[in-house]
Amino acid sequence: MAPRVVLAGHNVDTDALAGRISGQSESKAGALSPETLSAAYARISRDPRDVPELRSDSRIEVDRARKSNRAIIFQMGHASVAEHSMFNLDVMDLSRLAVEALEHHRLASYTEKSQRYIRLEGDHVVPEEIASTEHEPAFREHVKKLGNFYKELAEKLTRQAKAEAKQGEKQSAIEARANEDARYALPLCASAQLGMTVNARTLELMIARTASHPLAEVRQLSQELYKAVEHIASSVVRYTEPTEYFRDTPKALAQLANSCLPDEHSPDTHAVTLVKHTPDPDKTVASGLLFASGDCSWATGWDTANSLDDKKTNELFAEVYKRMNLWDQLPRSFELVDFTFDVVLSAACFAQLKRHRMASLIPQPYSPELGRTIPESVSRAGMEEAFISHMERAEKLYHDIYQQVPMAAPYALTNAHRRRVLFRINGRSLGHFCRLRCDHEAQWDIRDVAKEMIMEAKKVMPKAGAFYGGKDRFGQLRTDLGL
Repeated sequence: MAPRVVLAGHNVDTDALAGRISGQSESKAGALSPETLSAAYARISRDPRDVPELRSDSRIEVDRARKSNRAIIFQMGHASVAEHSMFNLDVMDLSRLAVEALEHHRLASYTEKSQRYIRLEGDHVVPEEIASTEHEPAFREHVKKLGNFYKELAEKLTRQAKAEAKQGEKQSAIEARANEDARYALPLCASAQLGMTVNARTLELMIARTASHPLAEVRQLSQELYKAVEHIASSVVRYTEPTEYFRDTPKALAQLANSCLPDEHSPDTHAVTLVKHTPDPDKTVASGLLFASGDCSWATGWDTANSLDDKKTNELFAEVYKRMNLWDQLPRSFELVDFTFDVVLSAACFAQLKRHRMASLIPQPYSPELGRTIPESVSRAGMEEAFISHMERAEKLYHDIYQQVPMAAPYALTNAHRRRVLFRINGRSLGHFCRLRCDHEAQWDIRDVAKEMIMEAKKVMPKAGAFYGGKDRFGQLRTDLGL
């Protein structure tokens, strides 16, 4: 199974769609290319004509528009022009492990076929690094056994969820709860599908970076991404070859790090540790609010914030919270503070954490030494012993493969296995994060992680963080604050 990418759509000039094209020298298909919009917008800053006229000119002279894109984007260095060309791509037959390499890129939108809501059928990827080696038979057998165990576990957890269900609970919710816990037994080589929306500038970066990746599957993805758009984006997606920087720098840094770091035979597996934060976060946010709302320098705002007593500081934050609705964001002043967390989490949990792209997320490789996350429902169903047995087999296969091809070894691991990540997020984004992930309807694994983050953040920022909480606690937070 190899990655497949299909061009599902792209942005088009609406005048071209309406058929208002006259005297064009190129085909209508050329006028429908997203490149014409990039070319038109690239000329806005220096051409006195109105924007609709620039668009018309680009549609009529498509070849000239493409030459203009190449000159402006690649020769003059105005790469942001390429962001006006957008693509919708279907990505299929990609492993969950390779999906993480694709979704490493923040400036794109992804919607995956969810392992939480859909019962999977066992499709998986046998990576090139393992195929036709001594490990292939054991790998295939391992994946087959995991697939059978997943089905058995899903059935048992469904029966258990039905027995534990509240009166009137929908069948779909019951099945989803069982599926989301059964998926912890699925391997990282399980196949995935997703829809992606991305601009040309980010797509070009994706293609070059994935072309430089150590895994063959990810390099194949790079080729498929380019094939999907090359006929319609030649002037905005150009530098797609592997680079020495992307290919060799990670390996060089890993070697240097290994030579410097001590051996850590008993790694800390504590779920969440706040390792760094902005000093005086309450005062920093308060200073930002005063600066944004008053007529003062930052220094004056800072001095004033530090002189406020508790009553006045609470009044300041109350004005932020008391008119807030569930869908409202905290003010940008909350972006002035940052929190950096060291997080040990399962692959299933990481799949949800990585969706919060307004943050800095630096993951380490998956490591069996960090243990596994076993859903409580598995234990209640009497399946924990069998679950652990499958995890142990996965870890043995991981270590066997690691001896020859370290980068491919994680394919043998499961959604229950863990990795360590560094997660840096500003105070505003943290408010959005906890509203979604601390809610009682959030999946339990990411909810547990989110609650620990919020608890740690509130210790150092009790006033500005007073309104942090899940959607289900929104009303209670108002009451607690006397609003």
